[in-house]
Amino acid sequence: MTGAVTLLDGRGEAVSDIPEGWSVIGRGGSLFRRFEFPNYAATSAFLDRLAKLSEQTGRYPDLNFASRHVNVTIHLEGQGDEAAAEAARFALAVAALLEGESS
Repeated sequence: MTGAVTLLDGRGEAVSDIPEGWSVIGRGGSLFRRFEFPNYAATSAFLDRLAKLSEQTGRYPDLNFASRHVNVTIHLEGQGDEAAAEAARFALAVAALLEGESS
């Protein structure tokens, strides 16, 4: 993926690339992205889509939000390649919600 950065497992080893726009935080064990919106209605619609995605996947990121932004933190669930790949797939799905998609 273009613009990708490296995600690290609990041992500090590179295990997966993550999508552009996401940051690696917490010694490489979490993904973070801030989503900005023009108004509260758009923020609320994004949060509704994110809630549905979380229900479908069973994955619930940490959220911090205000009327015009949402901060999303995705923690690795486990260690190794598969945990990092799953976090990256979920990050892609969250980013797709900007267009109202849920894939």
